[in-house]
Amino acid sequence: MDPTLSLSNQINLTKSLLIVICCFLIYHLILIITQRWTKIKITFPDKPSRLANGETVKGVITRCCESLENGFRASWWLPNGHAQTIYSATADFSKDDQITYHRQLLRVPDGGTIGLDIYPSLSTILPSDAPVILINHGLTGGSHESYVRNMVVWLTKPVSEGGFGGRAGVVNFRGCASTPLTSPHLYSTGSTIDLHTSVLYLSTLFPSASMFGVGFSLGAAVMTRYLGEQGDRCKLKAGVVLCCPLDMRVVTYGLDSPHPLTRLYSLSMSHKILRSIVPHLIPSSPLSHPTSHLHIHLPEIMSLTRSVRRRATLKASKMLELVACTVGGGSDLFPFETLDGFLSWSCPGNWIGAIKRPTLAISALDDPIVSSACLPYKAIRQSTHFVLATISQGGHLGWFEGPLFGKDKHERWHIKPTIEFLKGIQDISDSTTYKTDSDTLEIRRVGDWTWVGDVGWLVLDEIDEEGWTAPKEDGILT
Repeated sequence: MDPTLSLSNQINLTKSLLIVICCFLIYHLILIITQRWTKIKITFPDKPSRLANGETVKGVITRCCESLENGFRASWWLPNGHAQTIYSATADFSKDDQITYHRQLLRVPDGGTIGLDIYPSLSTILPSDAPVILINHGLTGGSHESYVRNMVVWLTKPVSEGGFGGRAGVVNFRGCASTPLTSPHLYSTGSTIDLHTSVLYLSTLFPSASMFGVGFSLGAAVMTRYLGEQGDRCKLKAGVVLCCPLDMRVVTYGLDSPHPLTRLYSLSMSHKILRSIVPHLIPSSPLSHPTSHLHIHLPEIMSLTRSVRRRATLKASKMLELVACTVGGGSDLFPFETLDGFLSWSCPGNWIGAIKRPTLAISALDDPIVSSACLPYKAIRQSTHFVLATISQGGHLGWFEGPLFGKDKHERWHIKPTIEFLKGIQDISDSTTYKTDSDTLEIRRVGDWTWVGDVGWLVLDEIDEEGWTAPKEDGILT
């Protein structure tokens, strides 16, 4: 073999590889520059209802949400949705937004336990009309998640420091964030009882406070459904839903795509569900009882924990079929015969038209988990109070806009429009008569139980969160 010819081939191959790399870098540089300056698109209702001061939700956003007008400029070192999503799930946020919650455990009539983490604690005195914000975490998450802590810190900061000056209550769904699992069913996008109970409980503690809701990912889906279910009776004055999977079928079946990164997200989501449920499958657990709908699937679920090969090929749709379809709520509809039936029933987008409180949804078009295909623009335009802001970048629960180094490295953009929007609605509440029949609660005490209508709770022993070891943050989908 001619060594000169071999060397020539190597040089040509190297040149070709360099050309490909340069083209790839130039393409992505152009993509980064053009996307970083793309304006935010806002979809408003075609026939919006008037709020208490005569404005529409469009008027509030135009008047108050300067950040939506200015747009989002992604960190140059996190140029696309995959980078933002993976960084959000894997970076070290342990030194950020360190807070100590006051945990309140609530037992509900179906036997379930809700872990409500409150900040600042109930012993901290705030003005009687300081707003109260209910926060829903993402799939298998909790109050310990970095994106939740970041939101809590800003919502509870004084207004003079750019915050909302409120008190936050993070609803840890049953079985999440070290909340005891004491019921024969879990939670899902179709179950709102944990949120509803938490809203009413905090309403009894702070009757003069305006209440608001913020939800992330799966928690955003629960928040959207709750706002729709409650309609005009809703205790929440407004809601913000971030990265909300408004069409569950599109999101779930989209995760079955063979694309390598999509496969990674699906696998991560599956493992999060598996890891969250297995510790609760001890013999004394209500999920393991022969009367539990999950009992028939226990052999298959336990086999997954023992088979590396099966876990490596697991899909999100399979875990939803095994778990969410059977014990994803306490309704008589469970267990669902098919995954499609469950996804249709639990789809939060079905409730958009029933929402009667100003609601701002923020989604990234490059979100690799909650894709743009699941955004129901027609339903939004036909609604009266629901507004959607779509941003070209941000990924799933990312929206990082800080520098590569420094104290602002983990700055998240979505905090700004959230606080601006809630402040705008709070101003209306303060300056007008913004009361409804639901603002007066008829509270009944039966022994140690408290009842508001047909919703009841028993306050268990308080647990001070000092020293509480939060679950490790891991996985992609949160």
